[in-house]
Amino acid sequence: MVKKVILPLVAVIIIVVVILSLRGDRPTPPQPPESRTTGPWVDALVIGEGTPAPAALKLQAGDIDIWWMLSITEPHLFDMIVDQPAIDYDLSYGQFTELMFNVSGPYFHDGTLNPFSDAEIREAFNWLIDRDYFIGEFLGGMGMPIFALDGRAFPEYDRYSHILAAIDDHYGYNPDMAIGIIHDRMVALGAELEEETWHYNGDEIRIKFIIRTDLYQPLYPGGGEYLATLMESAGFTVERMLLPLSAALSIWQHDDPLAGTYHAVTTGWSITEISRDKGYRFYTSDTKFVRPWARWLALDPPADYLEVAKRLYDRDYGTLAEREELFEQALWMRMQFSPQILLADIAGANPHSSSIALRTDLSSGFGWSAAQTIHFLDEDDKPVIGGTVRGEQYLVLVDPWNPVDGSAAAADLNIFRNMLQERGLMPDGRDGLVHPWRIESAAVTVKAGLPVTRTHDWLTLDFATEIQASADAWIDWDADTQKFITVGEKMDPESPYYDEDFDPSAHVKSVVYYPTDFYDVPMHDGSTLSLGDLIMSWIMRFDRAKEDSAVYDEGEVARLQAFLANFRGVKIVSQDPLIIESYSKQWFLDAEQNVSTWFPTYGVYNQFAPWHVITIGMLAETDRALVWSTDKAARFMVEWMDYTKGPSLPILRSYLNAAIADNYIPYEPTLGGFITEAEAAERYANLKAWDEQVGHFWTTTAPFYLYRVHPVQGSVELRRFEDHPDPIDRWMFLLEDL
Repeated sequence: MVKKVILPLVAVIIIVVVILSLRGDRPTPPQPPESRTTGPWVDALVIGEGTPAPAALKLQAGDIDIWWMLSITEPHLFDMIVDQPAIDYDLSYGQFTELMFNVSGPYFHDGTLNPFSDAEIREAFNWLIDRDYFIGEFLGGMGMPIFALDGRAFPEYDRYSHILAAIDDHYGYNPDMAIGIIHDRMVALGAELEEETWHYNGDEIRIKFIIRTDLYQPLYPGGGEYLATLMESAGFTVERMLLPLSAALSIWQHDDPLAGTYHAVTTGWSITEISRDKGYRFYTSDTKFVRPWARWLALDPPADYLEVAKRLYDRDYGTLAEREELFEQALWMRMQFSPQILLADIAGANPHSSSIALRTDLSSGFGWSAAQTIHFLDEDDKPVIGGTVRGEQYLVLVDPWNPVDGSAAAADLNIFRNMLQERGLMPDGRDGLVHPWRIESAAVTVKAGLPVTRTHDWLTLDFATEIQASADAWIDWDADTQKFITVGEKMDPESPYYDEDFDPSAHVKSVVYYPTDFYDVPMHDGSTLSLGDLIMSWIMRFDRAKEDSAVYDEGEVARLQAFLANFRGVKIVSQDPLIIESYSKQWFLDAEQNVSTWFPTYGVYNQFAPWHVITIGMLAETDRALVWSTDKAARFMVEWMDYTKGPSLPILRSYLNAAIADNYIPYEPTLGGFITEAEAAERYANLKAWDEQVGHFWTTTAPFYLYRVHPVQGSVELRRFEDHPDPIDRWMFLLEDL
């Protein structure tokens, strides 16, 4: 798995493209290492805060075992890692950087002009930036230029190389043309060039430019200074705001874009899974309908681009040729809209001690399967049971953790998503396909003629000329009556929910079969999975976007609308054994990606949580004592909810006590049929005991549990969940190369 080889990035990318074509207050006594047959290999993961250069030296000295993230991009550190026998590494290719604009306007609340509200000015920056210089000067060559699409190492670049090459050529470095376009557009907007700087209504236009100081060293802040200089060359006065992640996020992610607190920001992203189908990318990145944060809610692409982006997101095409035509349109339209300027895909090293082994994701580095496979090695390179893995990453505990709409910082997601949760399907970091995790098998039926193929044999694939959603499938939610609306009710002219435009036809029918022991899967607080956990997550998907809901959040409305455009219903076929059937207009090229598990997850990042944990947050949000989303927190000046630390905890404890006193069942008109009073009492008692033991409310089914949070020291400790049911070697096959 580990290769001590240095290759030019282009050659590496070509190779990759070819490869791709504990129980509450009743803890179980620790098992002697030699008797373990289930759960994770190691005893604990300790994750602290650090920076790449000192971390590399600590790895060399044996003071830490792993650098979790971001991948190391400094050429001199990379060279040092290669030369150290005590350090192994894997390469990943899923990081990229961009110049992101605040597109709101054309005027901020104070009446000042926002030049970047103009699409032609934004587009001109593609010609203004010399990406080759940017990568060579600030990344030492450890990157490749990108224009219309990120992920050069993954399948879409290979599939549409001819289109992307034409775009790269058209938007190649041409600063004179860029400055000319910017000049003409600024004049058209009513600005005047005085003494070589732009003014509006007599006042100098000052561009507030956030430059990250802690991202992709050594790219920033030097690369940001370069971009600021280019802005100045076009006549803008630039206020350089050099900020670390937390301070930058507090502005561009949380502030009202029309407040004018920023104009542009250097950002970096990690592709968390190998993207086999990036048709969704245009709709999620360039419209307001998926990401519920203020900056995206202000995005308003041209109608023709929105239509094409939506068709790709919905898979509204029947052949690969039709898909290619839509993709080509979307790529060119994206360049013309340019709400962000893609700059570089970044190749990075993911180093760890040679005394440990784990599965590395070709996209995100240490991703989903890392916690499932990490283990120490003996002198014969055989797995060793036990031990504490000491690691560092560039930041820890950036923003509040809550499973519904908490932190979106990659540093936080690396821990609470990759290490502290499970889901229905396990992404394979080698090729981007998936394996059953908390499901057993699936049957997928696709509309005849669609170019869907199957790779794995844990599911079946067949085709049908017509797929109609079952009349008793749940399709929507009435927040007033707190009951699901069925497909049949949508189609019945006598029903209050009748919708004459509703079409029950689907492109995909997915039937998921859960294992017979599904309801025995334990959580950290001593509870076990129940059907109530799944249905609570289904309710919340709808309820937060309904005005009649006590937890209504207007930031969720567009996302629900996008979901409902393709969703055609979900049905519980059998409760025990659990079988769930669902229908959708949306489909994917790989049959495996068409499986809808309906595992209980929340939010944009699909974070697992049990119903009782969601309930105490729901009660707090109902009273606006705390709220789940950063957007709503800013709107109502209320604390952003955190289940793990800070002032949220005593408030959540008070609502847990209230739930215990009332033996409260949330959404009782529906969940009362799936959650008994006995289960409610047991769940709340378990959660209270868990909080008394560990001092927080984060409980999942993952192989590790959150033991201690140290926000001042900047560290987190995860410990082995002794009752985790999976065989210890369940995922070891992922260490084998394909």
